[in-house]
Amino acid sequence: MKFVIPSYQRSQQIQVKTLKYLGDQNVPAESIYIFVREDDPEIEKYRELKEFNIVEANVKGIGRTHNFITDTFDEGEFIIEIDDDLVDLIDCEKKSVNFIDKVNQMKELMTEKKASYGGTYQCDNSMFMKSCKEFTFDLRYCLGCLRFRFIRKEIKLETNYSEDFENCILHYLRDGLIVKNNWLAPKTKNYNKGGCDGDGRNIDSERIDKELLANKYSNYCRIFERKNGRWDLRLKHKRSKLR
Repeated sequence: MKFVIPSYQRSQQIQVKTLKYLGDQNVPAESIYIFVREDDPEIEKYRELKEFNIVEANVKGIGRTHNFITDTFDEGEFIIEIDDDLVDLIDCEKKSVNFIDKVNQMKELMTEKKASYGGTYQCDNSMFMKSCKEFTFDLRYCLGCLRFRFIRKEIKLETNYSEDFENCILHYLRDGLIVKNNWLAPKTKNYNKGGCDGDGRNIDSERIDKELLANKYSNYCRIFERKNGRWDLRLKHKRSKLR
């Protein structure tokens, strides 16, 4: 299996956060692939991380980056996609878990259920996490910070700044289910300097992408505006007909 980290303008942060965390969890450096833009202002800093696999691409936007990731690996290969500011993975008791054990658990369950896509709960809120079943298989939002997928070459994303929702919808339409572990949540901080915000994500670009999905997949999601002015989608738990 491969551990994949898209990163932009976070050459120092990725070392003190995600790479340190993965090292502490005994993830081999040779299994870690860091995807960076060729024109990243910090590209030379990334190139210094020689113990890892540094993959340079001439693509802009996280959606297109994920398409490039799909093109890079083999059909059916299992990958774990991780944000470059992940610092921990916790359970519904707010306790740190063994990362490798949970990765293997997700891979086994996804294989058993014939699911191509899986994720975790979207925030480390133990009360909400405990109120859910440990695993669900209907259409639910999985945060892009940590996700698990078998490479499916036919799935290509149209959006850049709503690709987490699009990934959930497209994989659900393909397989009729996605695997979500509601008792696990990554610890991170969204909207840090760099990352997607440094790569073109803002209120307008998010709105445009989410409107596209709301119009194209109206049976599975709807758009709304949050109090902070950011636009968001709410997924509908509808049964999908398998292709």
